[in-house]
Amino acid sequence: MSRLDSIRYITLPKSMEEKITGFAIDSSIPIPVQLPDGHTSLDVDKVTLESIVAGMLVVIAYKENDRNIGYYRDFVLAAQPNAVEELNTAAIAKEHQKDYPFAEQLFLTVYHMLPQSASCINLATLYSSWAVYEKDQKDDKAEEFYLTKCLNTLEDGLERFGENEDILAELGSLHTYLGNLEEAQGYLERYMKVAEDGEKRQKLKKMLKDVTLRLDSDQEIRQAYDFMMLDEEDKALEAIEKFIAANPTVWHGHFIKGWALRRLKRYAEAEEELVKCISCGESNADIYNELSICALEKGDRELAKSYLDTAVDLDEDNLTLASNLAFLHLMDDEFDEAKEWIEKCRLLAPEDRQVKAMMEEYSAKTGEEFGQVVRQEYVHDPSADEHGHHHHDDECQCGHDHHHGDEDDDDGYAEELAAMAEDEETR
Repeated sequence: MSRLDSIRYITLPKSMEEKITGFAIDSSIPIPVQLPDGHTSLDVDKVTLESIVAGMLVVIAYKENDRNIGYYRDFVLAAQPNAVEELNTAAIAKEHQKDYPFAEQLFLTVYHMLPQSASCINLATLYSSWAVYEKDQKDDKAEEFYLTKCLNTLEDGLERFGENEDILAELGSLHTYLGNLEEAQGYLERYMKVAEDGEKRQKLKKMLKDVTLRLDSDQEIRQAYDFMMLDEEDKALEAIEKFIAANPTVWHGHFIKGWALRRLKRYAEAEEELVKCISCGESNADIYNELSICALEKGDRELAKSYLDTAVDLDEDNLTLASNLAFLHLMDDEFDEAKEWIEKCRLLAPEDRQVKAMMEEYSAKTGEEFGQVVRQEYVHDPSADEHGHHHHDDECQCGHDHHHGDEDDDDGYAEELAAMAEDEETR
């Protein structure tokens, strides 16, 4: 059901035309009112200013082309001068709570009430987060739907605000993540023409260099990656060696080589190649997760934990990384740390089989049971800038790191954890 279905229209009497100080009410304009929850008809005698403002906010969110939209916007701001700031704060909280439909309404309202690049990017970032959530739910159609909405929102912002460097950065980053390298190159080149000097520009310059290189040498990288997907590590190594010979300072080649060597159980060589990725200037969660697997297989559990700590810092909502770290602490009887990370995993995926297995193992070892999942409430993001943009200024928010390994293989500890769960069942 559309949220507009909860709206009814009334006409205010002329006697109310002086009700809001500093705002001239026009009694000839129909006023949207939001029905109370569970109601299908409107009791005119119970209409309040709050229900009128709520109705206007729904119309502003979902009927931006309504002929009276300017009047409704001015009405709301006269009634609630801090409405935009309050709505933005509420939207951020709802996004953190994964209440995406409500967050969408709030961000849409902010974007339509105060159109600017920051509110455009906030809305696009919501759709990006929503797409990631649907990906985790294995809903490919929904993931594609929200990625498309993310792209459409950014493209709409570019039409509204022209060659805006922040929006161009987001589009370049997102297309890079999606593998649309020619589109990414185009947006990043446009960004470089208008961006101010600074750390962000340097990051995007590096991204453009990587994208251009991938376009030039994409065939070799793609061939090596395809061999990895076919479990033909030796052929992948042969292909990637040619790439590395021509591009020794490009981290992608060293990562694929390290990944292949790790799969071949040549852990010391794999670790050496993965460290080269860092030497080339790249630092992402996939690299450190692979390093942790190598360290674990070489018998250095403390180093494995250290690598995983770094990986989680780089990708804090990654269930695989968090569960790997929880598992290592649990196996080493480091119960305080184990519980902390198990609780983190429960927040990310309370019904996950491996998470439940770790909970059972923890309880068996300590005698302590787990309570209900406690979710942290967010009311405000301190990184919000003066425009209400709730993400770090120096990062592209709609882009994501490429995951270079297949999920079933790269979790590293899945088989050991499954064995642990089976042992628990037979006790």
